[in-house]
Amino acid sequence: MKTVLAIANWPISLRLLNRLTPERSVFWVTAFLMAVAIIYPASMSIMAAFTEDNAFSLGGFERILEHETIGREIIRTLVFAGGSMLGASVIGISLAWVNARTDIPGRRTLEALCIIPLFMSAFVGAIAWRLLLVPRAGMVTRFLTDQGWPLEMMPDVYSLTSMILIQSIFYSPFMYLYAVASFRQMDPSLEEVARIHGAGQWQTLWRVTLAVNGPALLSGMVLVFVFSVGTLEIPMALGITGGNYVLSTRIWQLMNNLPQDIPMAAVLGLISILIAATGIWLQRRILGDRKFTTVTGKGYRARRITLGKWKWVAFGFSFTYVIVAVVAPVIVLVLVGLQKYWGGAFSFDLFTLDNFYSVMFEYDVTSRAIVNSLVACSAAATICVAIATVLSQTGSRGGEALMGLLVLLPIAIPGAVFGMMVLFAFVKTPMYNTLYIIIFAYVIGYFYLAYRTIYSVRLSIHGELEQSARIHGANWWKSTYKILLPLLKPGIVSAWLMSFVIFVREFSSVMFLYTHGTEVMSVVFYLLMERHSARLAAFMVVQTALLLLIMVIYQRFTSRSSSGVAM
Repeated sequence: MKTVLAIANWPISLRLLNRLTPERSVFWVTAFLMAVAIIYPASMSIMAAFTEDNAFSLGGFERILEHETIGREIIRTLVFAGGSMLGASVIGISLAWVNARTDIPGRRTLEALCIIPLFMSAFVGAIAWRLLLVPRAGMVTRFLTDQGWPLEMMPDVYSLTSMILIQSIFYSPFMYLYAVASFRQMDPSLEEVARIHGAGQWQTLWRVTLAVNGPALLSGMVLVFVFSVGTLEIPMALGITGGNYVLSTRIWQLMNNLPQDIPMAAVLGLISILIAATGIWLQRRILGDRKFTTVTGKGYRARRITLGKWKWVAFGFSFTYVIVAVVAPVIVLVLVGLQKYWGGAFSFDLFTLDNFYSVMFEYDVTSRAIVNSLVACSAAATICVAIATVLSQTGSRGGEALMGLLVLLPIAIPGAVFGMMVLFAFVKTPMYNTLYIIIFAYVIGYFYLAYRTIYSVRLSIHGELEQSARIHGANWWKSTYKILLPLLKPGIVSAWLMSFVIFVREFSSVMFLYTHGTEVMSVVFYLLMERHSARLAAFMVVQTALLLLIMVIYQRFTSRSSSGVAM
């Protein structure tokens, strides 16, 4: 009987084998490996929350309930993440609207300058403003107090409010990119209809422009919220000194102080994921099944809004942002880096270039970190674009939907928690104490960036090009190499450059994964933070210069690609 059933099922098996083409085989194998790479660390983290002394335990939960400050730290995390989300939204959306829809002068230059903070580490920005506003020794603080300004009236750079403001400034480019693309694609006739029916400029902006671009704006807001829940950059640079612990810094402390409390840290990680997931759920709940059509089949030309005398106010707002987010931090870091030691004011008597020479060539930790960063970030970016190129080849709707969900899973995991999960997964394997574990965290944590970039370019390439190559005798490998890869080149290069930048500036996850000998540049920032301000500033200038160089290359490449220049 079994033999008869097996023979009867042969046609089905043969049909499945015929449908399993080389590209689909490669896709499903790669997708399976990606799923394992995401699910395995998550499962190990969950296991750690319920395990103590190699036995099932709820001790981590019990210690959280008994801890005096955990409740306040959860509330502080919500305030910090929510406040940063709102602040970054106000700044980013305002900058996007001003640059994309109005007639302010110098908008092309401002557009390029407004995204520079995306290529800078928020930790760098926090340290720069700490050097400006630290009590008694800050550049601004010392100048104002010398002019008779009472020290008590100076802003507290270590306060929760300062943390939120600085986080908002350096995460607003994420909101800017989401908003500016949506504003540029929006059909201006929607706004014109509102004005015809008597709506004023600001009423149209609020009820039409922002409303119909809701999905893009809410996506950016949720992204900033999730990043802020798990970031270590601002909380570690400013919050610990001021006693403003959030969940990410508490998790880091539990994992690094002796004795370690791994179960409690794992439980706090689960709470962080729950907070982040709640934000994503609220976004879905708010949008629901509503439709937001901003691009129609009718041809149109986006009309810029004439601001009149208000254009100089808008220009002043954009210019002030560039000063606060880019110019002031870079200047203070350069000045501090050129001093033998920092006393709150620049002195020509203390001028030296030794700090820059030292961090690049003499100090073994910094020179090793530069090499480690270049190697790890280059390798991770290459792996990301290679896997993304493979995964973009499927023509199956089910495969596309699966990958769309799979690559988004790490986004729902806050950065510090993700670093802890990877540590739990590989701490007892040969990968630990090597750069491979950091490369793994880079690839899995930010793979969505490379995948979405390359996949969006892949959608613009019609399948008949590959079909034509197949008709003329080319197999899948040859048609991919000869036809598809040259057409994907702009997306591949853009994805590689952007991934490299994100990896270089990544801080939160690698703080859990480095050991002696595997330090990367962002880790050395923390190691130097309390030891040598001048050397720290010089090293930050080196990293910022590297990232800005990559930004220039990225912008020139993307502008040439978009203008149709052959690559």
